[in-house]
Amino acid sequence: MERISKMSGEQLAKVLDFRGLVQLPAVLFLQFNINHIVHHRGQLSTYLRPMGSKVPNIYGESYDGAEARKAAQAKSA
Repeated sequence: MERISKMSGEQLAKVLDFRGLVQLPAVLFLQFNINHIVHHRGQLSTYLRPMGSKVPNIYGESYDGAEARKAAQAKSA
């Protein structure tokens, strides 16, 4: 995130080529990546929760991870 926040508008607007298939400004590749990560996190939670599992904290804290942390804090208090 630090590197991205330091990028200039010119760098973000630079058109990048993805293997000759897609040419987009760098900022759109970043947005696509965010959307892709969000999609897969939702997909993972859709598969795991009905099976009785907890969603791991792989892309930041999940709801299940936050609930476990709160329970542990309440138990130790």
